[in-house]
Amino acid sequence: MNPLAGILSERLSKAQVVDGFETEPWAVCGRLPQAVVFPESEAQVAEILSLSSEEGWHCVPAGRGSWLHGGQPPQAVDVLLSAERMSDISEYEPADMFISAQAGAGLDALERCTNEGGQWLAVDPPGGERGTLGAMLAVGTAGPLQAGFGSPRDQVLGATIVSGDGQVLNLGGKVVKNVAGFDLLKLVAGSWGTLGMITSVTMRLYPVPATDRTLLFKESEAADGANLACRLAQTPFPLAAVELLVPGDGESGGGAPSPLVAVRILESTDAADEAERVVSECAGMPPVQRLGGEQSAAIFDNVRAMEDGAELVLRLSLLPTRLPELIETTSQLRGLYDPREGWGMRLAGHAQTGVLRVMIAVVSRSDDWVDRAKTTLGVLRRSLEAEGGSLVVSQGPPEIVGAVSAWGALGPAALFTSGIQAALDPAGILNRGTSPQ
Repeated sequence: MNPLAGILSERLSKAQVVDGFETEPWAVCGRLPQAVVFPESEAQVAEILSLSSEEGWHCVPAGRGSWLHGGQPPQAVDVLLSAERMSDISEYEPADMFISAQAGAGLDALERCTNEGGQWLAVDPPGGERGTLGAMLAVGTAGPLQAGFGSPRDQVLGATIVSGDGQVLNLGGKVVKNVAGFDLLKLVAGSWGTLGMITSVTMRLYPVPATDRTLLFKESEAADGANLACRLAQTPFPLAAVELLVPGDGESGGGAPSPLVAVRILESTDAADEAERVVSECAGMPPVQRLGGEQSAAIFDNVRAMEDGAELVLRLSLLPTRLPELIETTSQLRGLYDPREGWGMRLAGHAQTGVLRVMIAVVSRSDDWVDRAKTTLGVLRRSLEAEGGSLVVSQGPPEIVGAVSAWGALGPAALFTSGIQAALDPAGILNRGTSPQ
């Protein structure tokens, strides 16, 4: 073992520390950690972070390693802490509709547990159920279900984190209204591990709906699909999801891509029938396809997996009513990929939030490909930010992420976030450089 890994194995055990080639599956944006540790308790996490703070070792919290390729690369990676062995479900109360589990509990395990009680965790982050509860909260990414249920930040009731200097902080609780004063819990969601390592989480649950139904509407042009999605998102009926799906050039059989608008309804049977009537009336046409049960769920499982295999993933945002304008801006990105490679460029627009995911299968690499990407993405980011929007590089080749950065400027909020980080991580060891500054 290298010296750093050797010190950590003395604090834990040799079975809980790996180094050398065994760290390769745990590379963070291509950067190999000197050691990967697998703590088995909150106390061990606190011990590792306290020691790392004293030694100045840069640490990256993780779960199963599903999302290590996303965001901005950290400044350095000395120690990666995986919550994989902290996966117990500590409390499940069907009557009170909450579940508490350690951060390494898999989303798949939580689904199996809650289904037995006729309940579910209404989150669908990209990547499917490979992720863990703690990583989902730390990354804060939501899927189409945020339309009806909110993001992980909206559904988390409580969490325990270990700060950069080894302090254990219990945030929130087990009920919805359990916060007095400043709500640090909401900042932890989406903080990418820069405020501390999440060790346990409590989430609210919902009853499993009696009916799961998806209505598919087809338009000839992506802009028309975006306009339709915006109209449907404004219907006076609670819809679980309204998603614009535009396949890539390589997925359309040689013709122009045919966009779909997928509307998901999770209600009682009678309410679902009424929602279908209202949505069809608003669309001015019947759906081209009506799917129920497992077929309905499968459509949105595919939406969750749309980023799989993409070399470059962008998230563009404006006000929800301006989704058609976002669609038009993607024409500026056509020089970044070869439509003959893989699927080309596919799009998924979330009508209720105005977020458009852009997934490019293979980035085109000409002699000046990095400069071209830097110019293209920089111009587009500045134009969106001028309108109150944003452009985030969720994942991409290190050359591109390094040239343009994953995040745009935070503006006045930067001083506030840096102050919170300094208070919770005084030595600056936690995932620095990963979150927006």
